[in-house]
Amino acid sequence: MNQQSESIMDIHSIANKSDLTLRNQQQIQIEQISALAKTLGLKTGDQFIAQVEKVTQASPSERAELVKSIEAALTQLNKNSSAPAVKAVLNQLQEQKALIQTPTLKLINLTASNPLQTAATPTVATNLLSYSTESLPLGQTLLLQLTANQRVQIIEPITQEQLNKVISLITALQNEGKPLSVSLQDLLRNVQQGSVQEQLAAKAQQAISESLRQLLPVKDRGQDMLGTLPKLTQFIQQLPPAARAEWLSNELQGALKTLANHIRLSDQLTNPKLLEMTLTNNGQRFEQKLAQLMGLTTPNNTLPADKPTATQVPKSGTASPTNAITAQLATQGLKNTAPDMTANNKVPGITPDKLAAQDLKGALLGVLYQLERELVTSSAAALIPVSEAGKLQFASALPQLLAFMMQKQPAELSQKQLRAQLVMLMHQYTLGSLAKIQLQQIHTLSHQLTQTDQPQPTQSWQMEIPVRHGHDIHPLSIQLEQKWVEDADESNEKETKRVRQWNVMLGFDLPELGRLYAQLALLGERLSVKFWAEQEKTLLQAQARLDAFKAQLEKEGIQIAQMQCVPGLPPTPKMSLNYSLVDVKT
Repeated sequence: MNQQSESIMDIHSIANKSDLTLRNQQQIQIEQISALAKTLGLKTGDQFIAQVEKVTQASPSERAELVKSIEAALTQLNKNSSAPAVKAVLNQLQEQKALIQTPTLKLINLTASNPLQTAATPTVATNLLSYSTESLPLGQTLLLQLTANQRVQIIEPITQEQLNKVISLITALQNEGKPLSVSLQDLLRNVQQGSVQEQLAAKAQQAISESLRQLLPVKDRGQDMLGTLPKLTQFIQQLPPAARAEWLSNELQGALKTLANHIRLSDQLTNPKLLEMTLTNNGQRFEQKLAQLMGLTTPNNTLPADKPTATQVPKSGTASPTNAITAQLATQGLKNTAPDMTANNKVPGITPDKLAAQDLKGALLGVLYQLERELVTSSAAALIPVSEAGKLQFASALPQLLAFMMQKQPAELSQKQLRAQLVMLMHQYTLGSLAKIQLQQIHTLSHQLTQTDQPQPTQSWQMEIPVRHGHDIHPLSIQLEQKWVEDADESNEKETKRVRQWNVMLGFDLPELGRLYAQLALLGERLSVKFWAEQEKTLLQAQARLDAFKAQLEKEGIQIAQMQCVPGLPPTPKMSLNYSLVDVKT
């Protein structure tokens, strides 16, 4: 049904058919509309609800009788009058006559009610008989409006579920003492908007489930380009400069250098500004920053930054190319697809390729883009029979392959085949690093989906910062959580207020110290600190430095509410993703 055709339906009582030809058509309509308005407590412009109770095909005799009543009303009018009111009535009657003469005319019994009626004028259901050419199903609920020209107009059909939600919303507003909207349509829009959000949340949850099915197997392989990058850099550096491009293209070497810039030394993390920059560019907000750069959103109107959409991970363990989205987001791809984006930049002078280079996820996508170009030329070579049987079959891990190649002289190696194996493993390890970041993004997105109906939603993030110790990478895991808690008012212990609390969990796994965790809870200006240590000697070292650490924090103006060290490991945080590892439909 479209709104234009619905708007021609008029409400008329034809219960006393023998009287229709004797009375003025306009007067009949005025009386009926007045009775309807009085019963339902309506005034011009008000909206109400009607449900279709019965639909019957109008017989030729019924249509003729209705036409006869219209013609009688037309006869009583002065058709030569130039008065606007007379012309309006003439036009209206002619429209009704044309409608009644339609062979598909139907008689429709409606039950009308006004959900906005107050307790002083309780809701009363009114039975009406109408006619229309529209095909209205039994039980269909209609949103109607009383117009200024004494007609009843269909605004739109609504579902029973939507009507129930509208009535529930009206009841909730009345119970809270809040004013009601005069427009049922506005209330319906609120309900429909909520339904749209529910549908989007369901689609997002479905996308999360599909992403998890693809990402978890990749992540569980333990393949991480960032962890292997120092050994890869060492292999490249030991090659003669003239031979490096024969193993890895200059573009790929540049992308690897850009990625290496995101690896931090432990001393660098003591610099607050560098730490802030590292957290900002850790990959969690890459899509959001890219959308802002392209002018698709603004900082105050952000997209779901954590939506894991950038990289499509292959379902198999082979080095199959990813889709075009990866190329567009990667460094070189952004250069080609967005030459005129600088006008929308939020930061003057920044370009898409610079944005990708500054972000950890963007840098990984840049490496992935170059590796996929390398795969095109390397895949054929990988199929060439190996002269030394089994030489390549054992190299199923990138560190193992790099160790093998660094022990051999370049002349002794089957360069084409080893190069193809190297590129293939680098591609898989890069996908592993991206899978980690995407799973962290999924955690944040999933948490947001559970907070849509909360008046004070909480927030949660998980991330890792690659930190270099010697020739190895030991990631620093960080969990951030913001929630609202009850805090007693110091001036009045009986009163409490909800305040924002920040929780930070830092996790280290170092060769000599073992696993060490630090939990910080900041409530206002009060800080609580708790350390966990897996090894006893690490716990003793932490306890010995506890007083000095507390004094240092107090010197910075931080109030210490509690500080302690405990043995063992902290409880593992739980994350509900509402997804099944098994697809029951298959």
